[in-house]
Amino acid sequence: MDRISDLPKDILQRILYFLSQEDAVRTSVLSKSWRDIWCTRPNLDFSSDNFKGQRKKFISIMDETLQRYYDRRLSVEEFHLSISLGDLFYDFDHESAPFLEKWIPLLTDTGTKKFRLSIRTRWNTGRVRLPPVVFGAESLHDLHVESFSLDQMAIQSIVFLKNLKSLRLEKVCIEDESFNKIISNCIFIETLVVKDCKRLRTIKIIFAHGLCPIEVHPPSLETIDISDGNLRFNKGADFRNLEDLSLCNVKSSLEHLSSCKFPSLKYLNISGWPDLKETQIFIDAPNIRNFDFIEKFVPSISFAATF
Repeated sequence: MDRISDLPKDILQRILYFLSQEDAVRTSVLSKSWRDIWCTRPNLDFSSDNFKGQRKKFISIMDETLQRYYDRRLSVEEFHLSISLGDLFYDFDHESAPFLEKWIPLLTDTGTKKFRLSIRTRWNTGRVRLPPVVFGAESLHDLHVESFSLDQMAIQSIVFLKNLKSLRLEKVCIEDESFNKIISNCIFIETLVVKDCKRLRTIKIIFAHGLCPIEVHPPSLETIDISDGNLRFNKGADFRNLEDLSLCNVKSSLEHLSSCKFPSLKYLNISGWPDLKETQIFIDAPNIRNFDFIEKFVPSISFAATF
């Protein structure tokens, strides 16, 4: 006897939540109870790679799916859209993304909380401008943007994102001013990841509400100034352009910090780290000029030989 098919509809939807989009569609042949469940599950995951060059079919299915959720007032808790630029989108408009301008408002109107939008291309990343409507979604809790360009136009409609808890910018072309404006409107953020972001030179963040996990990747950054955060240094990272590093009341993996390279670092300021009394720290910064350490107890700190 098929007891699973007799479960309440919301339970069946939750089961499909953990399947890929393709596997969720396949469940429609299991029984009458499953036939339409995949059409109402609370998460959507679309990739243009699965349409094997059928551009019109991909766009048509996206249009129909999002419109159906919107018309039936169905909730989309999580949405992931991945587009590969190439044969499928050979005529993609690199100045704007008209179909994204249409799809994203439908998502925001369905209360989407987790949104991942990524572009994969054989060209240089950051050529496609992120539609401004993304930053008008007050319902967002988790935003992951990959391989887009974020300029002043892209964030012109940014609202006070009081619900945003996690922000990940990966391979994003963004200027300091745009980044700072985003962060200033996400004051309750709990997790921040900045990875391989072109043109971003300065990260200056103060989180007064608590220790926010922060993951920062080199090499473009020239200045990092973080207060009240939980900073993660990737082991062996090479911060080749970083000249100024200031960490106040920051929690971090000192083992990883000691493995990092700071060949251009000139100014280092560390304060508010009370748990370093018995710690040994090595800092590979041969060009260091000024080092300030403000704390009651001074740990064992050594630097690479200066030139």
